[in-house]
Amino acid sequence: MSTLPPEPRPVPPLTADPASVHGCAAQLRAASAQIDDLGSFAAGSARVPSWEGVAARAYQETVRSLGRRADALSLALRSVAARVDQHADDLEALDARRLELGVERDALVATIVVLRLRLATSGLEDAEDLRAACEDCARRVRVLEAELDRWSTDLIAAEEAVLAVFARTLTVQQAEARHGGRRDPADDALGAMPGPGASATEVSAWWAGLSRAAQAAVPVAAPGAIGNRDGVPARARHAANTVSLDRDLAAWSHLDDLGLLPEDAAQWLSNARAAQRAVARVEEGLDPQTGLPITAQLYAYDPAAFDGDGAVAVAAGDLDTAADVAVTVPGLGTDAGSAPSQATRAVTLYEATRSVDGAGEVAALLWIGYDAPDNLPWRLEGADAAGVAGEGMARAGGERLADLVDGLRGSRPGDDPPAHLTVIGYSYGSTTAGLAAAEHALPVDDLVFVGSPGAGGGTDGVADIGVDPDHVWAGANSRDPVADLGNRGWFHLESALGGAGLGDDPVEDDFGATRFRAESTTRADEGGLAALGDHGKYFKHDTESLYNLSQIVSGHHGDVLEAAPVTDPWWGGPQDPEWDREPTTPDTLDEP
Repeated sequence: MSTLPPEPRPVPPLTADPASVHGCAAQLRAASAQIDDLGSFAAGSARVPSWEGVAARAYQETVRSLGRRADALSLALRSVAARVDQHADDLEALDARRLELGVERDALVATIVVLRLRLATSGLEDAEDLRAACEDCARRVRVLEAELDRWSTDLIAAEEAVLAVFARTLTVQQAEARHGGRRDPADDALGAMPGPGASATEVSAWWAGLSRAAQAAVPVAAPGAIGNRDGVPARARHAANTVSLDRDLAAWSHLDDLGLLPEDAAQWLSNARAAQRAVARVEEGLDPQTGLPITAQLYAYDPAAFDGDGAVAVAAGDLDTAADVAVTVPGLGTDAGSAPSQATRAVTLYEATRSVDGAGEVAALLWIGYDAPDNLPWRLEGADAAGVAGEGMARAGGERLADLVDGLRGSRPGDDPPAHLTVIGYSYGSTTAGLAAAEHALPVDDLVFVGSPGAGGGTDGVADIGVDPDHVWAGANSRDPVADLGNRGWFHLESALGGAGLGDDPVEDDFGATRFRAESTTRADEGGLAALGDHGKYFKHDTESLYNLSQIVSGHHGDVLEAAPVTDPWWGGPQDPEWDREPTTPDTLDEP
């Protein structure tokens, strides 16, 4: 006789937000860093060893006591933060298990419905098969019920474990009893850190040689020491810069609320908030292959850099593991305040590249790491606006870009094969990228100029760049007025304007780069200043430019849609074959 098993009980919900739990851990680390600063102050400049007398001795003892307490509290908060982070990971794993259990339950319910129908309609000849099917279904139900029990037990255990950590650190006395007098694992690690002149490879070796405890401690105890240090893995830099960002936001926002924020710090706070929004913008994106949120990494953070313009770099994707890494170098008017809009470009580049057939892990890094000019060359009222008409800022930025790429390479010394690395110079950033390649032997696999006003003075063509000529690319919308600023044919701005100008146009035939299609279906009917909006369309979805960038970044060079270069015969002006071609709309995003 065949007996149907009962339907398994429903899979319980999990009303948890692992991302918020990770956020709680980040706030705890920021608090730990602030208290660690107090401990460092108490152990250093607060001592005033020249003071003497009874009052001085009492003061010194109070400071020492304060320092010991601060050190203990900092370690305690760091310990709690680590367990909270682990709890977030546990919740993510539990939720993944819950989804799998839900799939199995749905399958069992469907099986029971089919078996019920078969029992009602089948004859004796099917009795043995039905009995075996019912027994197998019953076995699967028992296994599922056991897994549901185990899941619930593991959830309770995870909650009790994190609660126990909080319970052990509810008071200052508990923190001092547990952590007082303990040496911070970060101290010895920082003492052994290579000096400022060390290479990225040396820094990477130092980091790899640290214990796990030291690697967890350094980003909290001294985030500024590694947050912008070339050679440190991206995940560690992200952890350190997140601590610095959260600490800055807490401190400066509090002063701002009180009306006590200094004028300079107001710009720093604005830059910090922009960095926070840029990270959030990346995390709002969904990976086209997995449907999961895109990993964000705060790779560089210095809100006070460049006289308050700020520096920030945010990656969409994991820079430590990605097989294909792209660095975008922005140009005109870029500072830390523009990080959210630059993050949108990094996200679209990531999405498009992950949508390429056969694409592996990808990381797209927006890099605002040099002092870019504020305005276009015909608007010279700003303090550094005139910089765009010359290449001084691009030359300084090129040196910084070379350091960045060396750092990315050096932080992954064991890669076999190494990551495929592409630098995309956009607008004035293309001049920066061109000078980095020509003057600093930029170690990249592909170099791309997009909307370029010139590839840098002294660079007459791909032979002067130092990158394989077959891997130098250029794209320009035929209407883009910024892309018309480069030297073409016999006319050179350097001669006409007494040294102004940014070098040769990389889409011209004499330059020798491979030009790719970069027209937009929404391009202006005419060129000139009225078409300035076309300068901002290169990273938009379903455009020729983004499609081709994604093929280059993913290493699918044979799928790049090439375009004929600009020519400049002596008897007439420059001729762009793309002017009259009808633009296309290639699909650049697979919906997750």
